[in-house]
Amino acid sequence: MQKKQGFSLLEVMCVLAILSFLALVGSGVIIQSTQASQYKATLGDVVRNLSNGLQEARLLAVQSGDSSYVCGGADCLGNWSEGFVVMQPESFGGLYRRVAFEHDVSIVWQGFPANKSRITFLPNGLSSYQNGTFLFCYLGWHTRLVINQSGRFYGSDIVAAEDSDGACL
Repeated sequence: MQKKQGFSLLEVMCVLAILSFLALVGSGVIIQSTQASQYKATLGDVVRNLSNGLQEARLLAVQSGDSSYVCGGADCLGNWSEGFVVMQPESFGGLYRRVAFEHDVSIVWQGFPANKSRITFLPNGLSSYQNGTFLFCYLGWHTRLVINQSGRFYGSDIVAAEDSDGACL
């Protein structure tokens, strides 16, 4: 007669304990990477919203033949973290679009002139010698949106705060 062998209860419990520990460690890494990608996506959405607003204002200025503006905050006092307003002079309809940011993203204007409350686009599409950088910070991530004197802008990659130059501190 052959002797049948199997695993003992102790061996099975040890294997289950090891698998549980590995699952616990692995799930923490997965949750952290998921949160990081959500934060990056949120920051990217805010940058896209402001980029679209700048592009709209530039196109409105060229199409209407009069200046248009993008100003920071609901009251246009330069609080870019609240959102922005795209406007034209009253003769061309005034308020065009208002955007409020849902998340607590910090947006700071760095450039000439300092403490800029609005960006003006001329009928030829230029930004009237208003050049500078918007710095976006959100939960350990940051990026920049640079506007040059010709009214064009470009963004930088979204990077973690530990990879940054200390701009969001």
